[in-house]
Amino acid sequence: MFDRLIRHVEEILFIFLITGEPARSWERNFAGWAKELRKVDDKASFESFIKSSIDPIKVNFTERFDDAFQRFSYSSMQKYRLRYILAKLTQHIEIKAYGETEVTKSLKNYTDNYFEIEHIFPQNPSDRAAEEFGEFEDQEIANRLGNLVLVEKPINASLGNKPYSEKCTFYPKSKLLLTHALAERPQIGCNTKIDRAVANLNPFEKWNEDAVKQRQGELTELARSIWGLPERG
Repeated sequence: MFDRLIRHVEEILFIFLITGEPARSWERNFAGWAKELRKVDDKASFESFIKSSIDPIKVNFTERFDDAFQRFSYSSMQKYRLRYILAKLTQHIEIKAYGETEVTKSLKNYTDNYFEIEHIFPQNPSDRAAEEFGEFEDQEIANRLGNLVLVEKPINASLGNKPYSEKCTFYPKSKLLLTHALAERPQIGCNTKIDRAVANLNPFEKWNEDAVKQRQGELTELARSIWGLPERG
């Protein structure tokens, strides 16, 4: 029960953080919950506490969470928090595919300096990359979450400001499924755990503003699952 409580607290803290909820709201909620938790002495009372105190918060914040995640970009918060978000998204797919192993269960394995944040459409694109990407309305498009991915340092060193038509040959070389699936859906056997883990990740033949928006939507759906938001009705 304590492990579950800690997970719920982490989820609620992240939901408050990503939606910009004032700190005084956190303090008020936690102070009230502390009083309720003192009454919890068995599984039934714990489940009752979660249902009455935690679940309603998640329901009430669902629309704000979706909106914030759809607009999220490289400049939305500190880089270490952005790396945390990309690591959690990446780890989620790895756990679905491989289960909880010594590698997948530790978030540190995805936040260490071996992985770097890659801008699929470069911040400073080459002429060819800019021409291939095409016109766009969103001036923050290169910094949107949908345009970001974790990638190994050696691979990232080869990407630079190349166009997507060249980068897409490098992404499948990554051992990270979320990165691999950008350009090619991994296929291991038939209906394996890996197949099911990447089933909703759509590879992109072309990379443009619409592709960034589509991927940002896909990442938002992943985020809802990771941070315990209710499923869409």
